[in-house]
Amino acid sequence: MKNYPIALELTVWFDLGLNQYEVVIDGASKISIKRTDDVLHSRELTPSEVEILIHAIEAVKVPITDELEANPSNKASSSYELIIESAHFSLEFNWENLDVEASRLNAFESVVKLASLVQSLDLDH
Repeated sequence: MKNYPIALELTVWFDLGLNQYEVVIDGASKISIKRTDDVLHSRELTPSEVEILIHAIEAVKVPITDELEANPSNKASSSYELIIESAHFSLEFNWENLDVEASRLNAFESVVKLASLVQSLDLDH
């Protein structure tokens, strides 16, 4: 079976700004990080990091949740956009911390886990 590169982009908006993470899983896998202040750095991923990422991607489930009731006190402190692409698929997820907190069935668990994993790969953070 042929292996195709996987591209993963995570954008995190939070009170103090914006973080962007770009991950490429291929022959030479790497992660690039860009912050609000435009500081950009990148590094190669270790084989064990690549394996952990692939397992987390394989475990992703599409979150289905109830809509939050309109409430002025419901103000999100962070929001996320996660895009996973390869030759045969493209997945995009958008959520806010309020969505995760309101989910009684942990519907966002797999995408939050993958997003947290990507953020943890930023060893300079």
